Amino acid sequence: MLDDTRRALVLVGVVLSIGCNRAPDRGTAADSSPAATGTPGTMTVTERGIGPLRAGMTLSEASAALGGALGAPSADTAGCRYVQWPGGPPGVRVMVEGGRIARVDVDSAGVRTATGVGIGDTEEQVQRQYGGRAAVSPQKYGEGHYLTVTPNPSDTSYAIVFETSGGKVTRYRAGRRPQVEYVEGCG
Repeated sequence: MLDDTRRALVLVGVVLSIGCNRAPDRGTAADSSPAATGTPGTMTVTERGIGPLRAGMTLSEASAALGGALGAPSADTAGCRYVQWPGGPPGVRVMVEGGRIARVDVDSAGVRTATGVGIGDTEEQVQRQYGGRAAVSPQKYGEGHYLTVTPNPSDTSYAIVFETSGGKVTRYRAGRRPQVEYVEGCG
């Protein structure tokens, strides 16, 4: 059964990868279907990842989902590392922990969540787009806030964490808990 599950995941990744090589869909920003994830420059972020890249995938599954575009970490995959994504959206980093995708970090304008939130948006816009589901807490090292959103209240394993300064989003990350809540990221 495990082999069947792996085969199904790889097949889904390949299909999504092929879908990302076609012209981007002009659907709404709130549409998080695979067709709306578009090419690397237009992929959207959900609490589970970006485009066809999903938190929880192994490195080989993630690479297959991206058409072989994900680089292997240069060191031990048991720990926490960031991997290279040649051709990926600018300002997006991919964290791997324990040999699996843990989260994606976004620090560049132009990459938006499936609800349309991105760098430069206000805390009020985040609250409005996520129906007031953003828990606000003070930043550990700065004057801003963390807005932690659990888009699916019945599955709290995944979240999006927006960092703000001066009331505006300066960066955000999405993926599995607890990794999505690591303030310092990893080596």
